[in-house]
This record gives sequence, structure tokens and C-alpha cells, in this order.
Amino acid sequence: MMLITLSMMVFLSVASLAWAMLPDASRRAVRRRLYTEVSPVSRPSLLSRIASRLEPVNRRLPLAWYTKRIPPVMESAGVRLSLLEFLSCQEMTAVGAAMVYFALGGKSQLNVAWLGLFAVIGFIIPIVWLQNRIKTRRLTISRDLPEVADLLNLCVGAGSDFMTALGRIVKEFRPCPVREELGIVLQEIRMGKRRRDALRAFSDRLKCPEASTFARTLIQVDRMGTGLTEALEVLSEDMRIQRFNWAERFAQQAPMKMLIPLVFSLGAAMIIVAGPILIKFLKGDLMSPPRMSATSAAQTQ
Repeated sequence: MMLITLSMMVFLSVASLAWAMLPDASRRAVRRRLYTEVSPVSRPSLLSRIASRLEPVNRRLPLAWYTKRIPPVMESAGVRLSLLEFLSCQEMTAVGAAMVYFALGGKSQLNVAWLGLFAVIGFIIPIVWLQNRIKTRRLTISRDLPEVADLLNLCVGAGSDFMTALGRIVKEFRPCPVREELGIVLQEIRMGKRRRDALRAFSDRLKCPEASTFARTLIQVDRMGTGLTEALEVLSEDMRIQRFNWAERFAQQAPMKMLIPLVFSLGAAMIIVAGPILIKFLKGDLMSPPRMSATSAAQTQ
């Protein structure tokens, strides 16, 4: 138990130091832009090099189910990796989990079942990370899409067409998943894809009710030829009402979620208060008079 505690403390300290030394988002963006301007030829990353080394082995694996299920999940999470790179990442986490098992004492007494369990947990960790990233991404999209609809409405109402307004939003809006996905839509339209098809692909990638409503409204405007400004006004108002209802629902769920840690904290407080009394009761010393020390007995005499 002491070895596990020390290992966790060392891991947390090293992770905190590495996180403190990492640059923030603005510095990373400036550094990425400088690198692209100085060296136009992009170097392959470490993950891509590892994936290229493991490619002859991974190509022989039966990956029919894997190739059908994982790429849509990666698109919804906004992870721009190839399938073999993500598979290599899962294999590395599985090997890392096996190394953790050996570090915890499995080297002296090898248990194949526990080793397999650690490896499976390590293999599943990237998928769990993808699911959490999808949830966070959908929450961010549902929060930012009403503002994007308002900006589109302002640009179109000022006299710009849809493509100019969309390009201005992609250029000047703050970095977020909505901006990235709208940038993909803009690129697809400029490459010759129809607007309705690009918007359908936008909805299919995100798999979010707000994104589906946004894409469906713009597709209907493109198909029926109705006014874009009025449609964007109605869309923005509806999305803001949905966001208000969503926030109200989460506020109503907050007391129930706060009840669980409150019960645990009250239980710990009861143990601290009633623990000594229970110990005395079990020993039979609860009703006995307190013992007097030798000095106090001599003083009373």
C-alpha cells in the first residue's frame, strides 16, 4: 500500500510539473504558426512514426468491426488521427498498463489474469477519453451555436452573402469546436461540394441536436429559397430557449448530485464524533467513573 501511495504521489508531482511547464493556447498557436512559416515541410509526429513502425503488424489484424465503429467516434470527438495512429495509441496504453502491473509487484508473482485485466483497461482508456471528449465537445457546441447564429444573422443582415459571412465567422470567431467544424464546411463548399451536403456532413459529424437543427434550418433555406435573415432570427431564439431549458434542468439536478457527497461527509463526521463513544461502549468503560492519576489522588488525600 505504501508503494502504491508513493507511486501515485510521484506521478502526480511529475504530471503537475509537466503541466506547469506547458505553454498556454495562445503561445502554442503562435509557435505553430511560426513553425509553419519557417519550415513549410511538416515533420511526422512521434505517434505517426510509431504507427508506421507497427503498420505491418496491425494490417494483419481482423479490424472489420474496428474500422466501422471507431472513425465516426473520432469524428464526433474532433480527433484528427488516422485509424492506425489511434490503434497504436491504444496499444501503447495497454503496454503502459502492463508496466504499471509489473511495477506494483506483479514481477515477483506473475498472474496472467491480472496482467490481462490491466492490459484490457489500458486498451480501453483512449476510448473512454474519446467519449468524455465527445460530451465536452457537445456541451461547448450547444453553448456557442446560438452566438454563431446571431453573428450570421448580423453579417447577412448587413448585406453579406452566406459564404462571406461564414468565412468571416471562421476567421474572427474565438477558437472552439464550432469554428473548426464550420471551417471544414467552408472548405468543402469551396472545393465544389453542395451547401446542403456540407451541412448534412456537419450534422453527421457532430451528432448533436443543436447542430442538427442548425443544419436542417440552413438546408431548408437553401432548398426552399426563403429569407435567410428571418430563419436565422427564429433559429437563434429557439436555440437560446433550448439552452435556457437545458441550464434550468441542470440546476434542478444539482441538489440531488450534491446530496451524495453530503451524505458521505456527514457519515465521516458522525464516525469522528461517535467513534470514541462507541469504542468505550464496546469496552464497557462508558458508565465507569474516570480514573484518577497518582498525583491527583495524593492531592485529594
